Amino acid sequence: MYMSLMTMDCRTAVTCGVYDAHQALWRAFGDHPDRTRDFIYRQTGESEFLAVSARQPDDADGVWSIRTKEYEPKLHAGDRLYFALRVNPVRKTRDANGRQIRHDVVQDARKKLEEQGVSQNEWPTRTALAQQTGFEWLAARQERLGLEVEEHGFLVDGYTRESFVKSKAGRRVYVTVLDMKGFAIVTDPDLLLHALMHGIGPAKAYGCGLLTVKRAA
Repeated sequence: MYMSLMTMDCRTAVTCGVYDAHQALWRAFGDHPDRTRDFIYRQTGESEFLAVSARQPDDADGVWSIRTKEYEPKLHAGDRLYFALRVNPVRKTRDANGRQIRHDVVQDARKKLEEQGVSQNEWPTRTALAQQTGFEWLAARQERLGLEVEEHGFLVDGYTRESFVKSKAGRRVYVTVLDMKGFAIVTDPDLLLHALMHGIGPAKAYGCGLLTVKRAA
């Protein structure tokens, strides 16, 4: 596997929106039309992206400055790590026709408060709800991720809703994004390695799901 720091020249690329970045990154990793996605990424700056991939990227469009290194994390049970993660946290249900519906966990929590008859004046702020629901979402998945997340020190430091139109389908897509960071103990190195390589949660094609870790002091 490889980890790449990729900086886009927005003047050359014309635009640097969520879907534009998705397309440009796909071209950098999609070496033929039938290629299935084998990379995950996260935007780390205005035009900077961190990617983990099975293959090295190729700047066919001439819009990237790329630094790549081999990525082989060494993990052991009991290690204490600092992690950073951008995810699209959703709760899945099905409608009367059996179609899957994805609910933004923060908005879903607000809806439940409304249904319970709690006065809006008594609702936690969106920031507080993002903190609470973000931890609950991650904690519910920690066993399969090979981690035990420490609640003390856990922080959701970003809650945004991205919106863009897919050019081929012509439909608007909405992606809720939470940025999380904190500390965790490794419980299963193999499961964690899989999560590091393949990502967590939905919307991986749009910059969500990349988990990065480093040893905590």
